[in-house]
Amino acid sequence: MKIGIAIYNFNPKKGGAERYAYDIATILSRKGHEIFLFCSLGVEVPGITLVRFNTMPFPRWLRNFSFALNHRKYVKLFNLDIMLGFGNTFDLDVYQSHGGVQRIWMEREIASYDDQRERSVKAFLLRSSINQMMQRWIEEYPIRTGRYSRIVAISDMIKGHMTEHYNLTDDSIDVVYNGVDTERFRPAAMMPEGPPRILFSAGNFRLKGLSPLLFALGEVSKETKDFRLMVMGRGRKERYMEMVDALNIGNNVTFLGESSSPEDVYRDAHILVHPTFYDACSLTTMESMASGLPTITTKWNGAATLISEREGYVIDEPRNVASLASAIKALLDRDRMRSMGKAARAKLEDFTIEKNAAAMERICKEAADSKQGKGSR
Repeated sequence: MKIGIAIYNFNPKKGGAERYAYDIATILSRKGHEIFLFCSLGVEVPGITLVRFNTMPFPRWLRNFSFALNHRKYVKLFNLDIMLGFGNTFDLDVYQSHGGVQRIWMEREIASYDDQRERSVKAFLLRSSINQMMQRWIEEYPIRTGRYSRIVAISDMIKGHMTEHYNLTDDSIDVVYNGVDTERFRPAAMMPEGPPRILFSAGNFRLKGLSPLLFALGEVSKETKDFRLMVMGRGRKERYMEMVDALNIGNNVTFLGESSSPEDVYRDAHILVHPTFYDACSLTTMESMASGLPTITTKWNGAATLISEREGYVIDEPRNVASLASAIKALLDRDRMRSMGKAARAKLEDFTIEKNAAAMERICKEAADSKQGKGSR
């Protein structure tokens, strides 16, 4: 098949959707499909045709709008069998939502601010933002106008949000969970020695719940100081360092920054805590489970459905500090840590990136066949 994929920046180091676009494009290319990657910025990959076009860089709403318009112009130059879209284009056949419903993300983004005044200001700015309105309009356009063949949600949570928001039937959306490279992300040969090391990994410390995690560890520290928190990612740490000092856990927390080998950091940890305010389907959560780590997250993470009482804990809200602290205390038990980590790895062996690509290949083929059938009538 000749398959089109559109992403503003085709670079696996930029973020979750970008990394997924890279993985799915390279795997489908290896399977023999012709891949046309529509982008404004991108890295060259053998076997993939980059179709670059300029966009208006500022303001951001104009960048998003011009990307969608230019994609519409350039996609007509190629006789594609199928166009896979992520909610950033007007024209697509298979709609795969990686960010979920934008309106729901926005409310969860607002909820993630600690200070009430800051939260109120952010609420006003987001709800009146031209950029947010434009993103929402572009995201909703193919569905509102019926210009799609198939819809794919990356978790059951996102499927539920989409069926309710767009008034769709339950059987109109396929669910294909994210996949993980289970060879790269695998358990350590032996459980690391030393005090229990708790890992938090995110690019956006606020949205992914670092603040409630620190407060929960403040509660844990009242009973034991025998733990370490490793904070991995590019988030701004200044505000959180002040919080660490105020909670008197400075000797227990280390900010690692970004890592080019996150798999090594996972293998050096004992537990992952991801008290996110919103994740469509957190790759961090899935990578930690594949690495053999018992995992704590919230119901606002689409990947939470992969975690039963055998693999970790799911709490209702990130600000439920008592529940979060209780789950962390439970996992400081080495036997429980070991058994849950083993179960987490076993669960993720069924969620490989290869299986994800196979499912998406099948859906694209069915959509292409349907499209061809309609065209021949």
